[in-house]
Amino acid sequence: MKNLEIAKILYMIAEMLDMKGEAFKPAAYQKAARSVESMSEDIEEVYKRGELKEIPGVGEHIAQKIEELIKTGKSKYYEDLKKQLPMKVDELMSVPGLGAKRIMLLYQKLKIRNLKDLERAAKEHRIQKLERFGVKIEEDILRGIEIAKTKGKRFLLGYIMPLAEEIKEKLAKLGSVDRVEIAGSYRRQRETIGDIDILVTSSNAKEVMDYITTMSEVSDVLAKGPTKSTVILKNGLQVDVRVLKSSEFGSALQYFTGNKDHNIELRKIALSKGYTLNEYGLFKLKGKQLVAGKTEEEIYKKLGVDIMPPEMRENHGEIKLAMMHKLPKVISYNSLKGNLHTHSTYSDGNDSIEEMAKSAEKLGFEYLGISDHVGQLAITHALNESRLIKQAKEIDKLNKKLGIRIFKGAEVDILKNGRLALSRKAQEKLDFVIGSIHLGFKMSEKEMTSRIVSALENDRVHILAHPTGRLIQQREAYPLNFEKLFDTTKETETALEINCSPERMDLNGELCRAAKQAGCKFVVSTDAHNKSHLGYFNLGIAMARRGWLEEKDVINTFSLKKIEKILKSK
Repeated sequence: MKNLEIAKILYMIAEMLDMKGEAFKPAAYQKAARSVESMSEDIEEVYKRGELKEIPGVGEHIAQKIEELIKTGKSKYYEDLKKQLPMKVDELMSVPGLGAKRIMLLYQKLKIRNLKDLERAAKEHRIQKLERFGVKIEEDILRGIEIAKTKGKRFLLGYIMPLAEEIKEKLAKLGSVDRVEIAGSYRRQRETIGDIDILVTSSNAKEVMDYITTMSEVSDVLAKGPTKSTVILKNGLQVDVRVLKSSEFGSALQYFTGNKDHNIELRKIALSKGYTLNEYGLFKLKGKQLVAGKTEEEIYKKLGVDIMPPEMRENHGEIKLAMMHKLPKVISYNSLKGNLHTHSTYSDGNDSIEEMAKSAEKLGFEYLGISDHVGQLAITHALNESRLIKQAKEIDKLNKKLGIRIFKGAEVDILKNGRLALSRKAQEKLDFVIGSIHLGFKMSEKEMTSRIVSALENDRVHILAHPTGRLIQQREAYPLNFEKLFDTTKETETALEINCSPERMDLNGELCRAAKQAGCKFVVSTDAHNKSHLGYFNLGIAMARRGWLEEKDVINTFSLKKIEKILKSK
């Protein structure tokens, strides 16, 4: 079993224990779940080394349950808890905003046992009549039910990536395999993935088909043929594997990478030049002679189109620019010099400032920003001004000791009145300030826009964090007037964050492109809450590439000397 599957079960155990009225166990399981979920290393490898109890929050009892899950794929404790409760907790918990207390209340008052019961009660307007619910919550539940229905159909890119890359690596190690690539929306780095297409060239197709259908990760084999197989993994993800001729690998990779609209436009160009283009190659219309197909590059070149990164292939004007040889030189995956949005044990992080700094240095960063929470969200263990001063003294000591520059920052709540939850005097003592929304999401577009704009205009905000507030498959973005927001960030020289957290990936590619056109600057931030999260930076760069951003648009591609100048200028 993989990290996310185990974390999900630990979260469910926590919720069920909460429903049973347990006092301390739910928090323990939640902490362990967060640690397992955020690990960059495969938990099975940690288990093999006998180091499960070294995972933050994992004691002897929880380690035993993790071991059982790794060995058997099941947990007797988890199954027993489900039997003790009268409702289908896993179904109901898939609805955003439904926690243990609400689920229990809905059962007690309306005998709601499953998703079907919940939807019927909401549509019959019985939920809004309950105390502490009302019309708005009932409407949110109905929207949440629709999200829950799609959850099993699409998977978060950041959580699928380790498994997808592991499968690719295993296929590449087969003796008969020459080339292997993952195509589709995965290669375009969309925030969520419906399935995975893997393309392979091999001298022994049977070996590839036998391997993919017998992997330990597979739960069902939907189809097995001589050159194509389809399997369902234990986490529900569908994987299609095709073995191709080397002469058609490039055309198949192009066909299965670009979205439908991109490929239609490319085929129109092919027809206008006397060719026909499909997944098997680029052919002359007359005589059907193959003219290109081994590589993507030769296909685009033959059509007079500059090849663009996979992330751009969605028919947003990239083909027209490529024909005019005016494609932007998008930011590369190794271009970041630093990371400005990270958390430590001072607030809700799992690792010390020194541990975070050393890990950032190993990743090749020149600088790191520590930006622990300041504000009203209790669960973040937010800092006050005296604790900020204490933290600053520790950072000063570490800057003398370590080879990486640590900046003193804070992620400060933007209050409903449009001011930061930190005095201007305290703001001035920091190297940088991040403004963010963590409470009060239900404002109108006008109110929310005004709230954020006020903070940017009246306080010392260097970065606007996770600007739309969305949590993928959990919470919709709050309404904003983006034209007004982008104009304000440009005028106040505030960088818009591209947040790398798999649940956020915010701003998305479309909004990045619009903000760039408005003249905005950006920062790619991991929002790391432990040292393993520092490795998420590629997810943010993927969004930047989908938004056609160049290195000059992203301030943390700048050198230490230049970023110091930018931060001081506020």
